[in-house]
Amino acid sequence: MKIRWYGTAALLITEGGGALAFDPFLGIPEGDPEPERVRCEIPPELTEVRDVFVTHGHFDHIIQIPALYAGGGAVIHATDTPCRTLISRGMSENQLDGIAPGWHDSVGGIGIRAFQGRHCVFDTPLVIRTLLRFLRPGHFRHGLRLLKYNRNYPEEGEILFYELECRGRRLQIMGSMGLAPDESYPTGADLLILPYQGKSSPAGYAASLVERLRPRAVLLDHYDDSFPPMTAQVGTAEFESLLTEQYGIPCRAMERGITYDMEELSL
Repeated sequence: MKIRWYGTAALLITEGGGALAFDPFLGIPEGDPEPERVRCEIPPELTEVRDVFVTHGHFDHIIQIPALYAGGGAVIHATDTPCRTLISRGMSENQLDGIAPGWHDSVGGIGIRAFQGRHCVFDTPLVIRTLLRFLRPGHFRHGLRLLKYNRNYPEEGEILFYELECRGRRLQIMGSMGLAPDESYPTGADLLILPYQGKSSPAGYAASLVERLRPRAVLLDHYDDSFPPMTAQVGTAEFESLLTEQYGIPCRAMERGITYDMEELSL
């Protein structure tokens, strides 16, 4: 399996001639009055996929799905709440496949299982820092617009954690930095993709998740500043060093547009 990151939690997973997209969102420039539109150049390989998987219904995971896929041949696999949101935004029910924790199937030669996940709970210092960014000159109006979209794109606790398997290799994908306390996740995956966003000091918290899952290697996404002023770039060096030196687990922050091959991955 090969992995390419497009910012936030947007991923493309390819294997042989098949391709799967996860949480396709390409960012919102500050001041953009229409976040549903895609202002950057749209990667053709992302829009040509036949299967799109959603981890949860927040706007930075699904808001651009209608612009990318409405009226096309892609099937959007998601839980009830994001499906309802996408229908309200003009997506056809025929393009939506309702799934839930416990769902499993094989798509394009890749076995996929969905588990109950959990959204990261923001801590008070992070919330305060975000609010202070809203008050900077020129940020306030766009910040209010993003807050409105955040309310209009709920997740209702419907967070999915995915495990993909192909040719004996296992890849785990999280859409938010959290795990359900009562879910029994498979451990020892070859690679975990971990969203590194949502805590003011995320290293220790993220390490506790890695301790629970015990992957052989970790790639980080969602650490970028993809829709300011609600977001800010998160430094990953402390966590990368912590995992490598204390836990012996190689870790790297992904770079946009770089393809990572699980067969050749040397972190």
